[in-house]
Amino acid sequence: MKFLFWILALPLLALAGAFAAANPQPVTLRLWPLPFELVLPVYAAVLGALALGLLVAAFYGWVSNLALRWDRRRHTRHEHQLEEETARLRNELEESRRQPRLSDEDADARRRALIARGD
Repeated sequence: MKFLFWILALPLLALAGAFAAANPQPVTLRLWPLPFELVLPVYAAVLGALALGLLVAAFYGWVSNLALRWDRRRHTRHEHQLEEETARLRNELEESRRQPRLSDEDADARRRALIARGD
């Protein structure tokens, strides 16, 4: 993945450098509702606009994926809870298999005793 990034990034950086070297002329930017003026080289205005667009698009992508990340986090938390419950139930099953089984008479006597106590 890093290799692919550098294959794409290096030519784009070279193009940006060539654009900057070929366009050093000053340009005046007026920010219409405000009384400000900026005098910048053409390359700074164009590359600055591209950088601002990149930041806005990245922020939009980050915000639009928030709901997906929250859902994934909630599902992961639920998955961990289910895994813990499964482990607990397996332990209980192993414990019950290790304990000796009561005969039918003992089980009936135990049930009668519980009923007599009111449990």
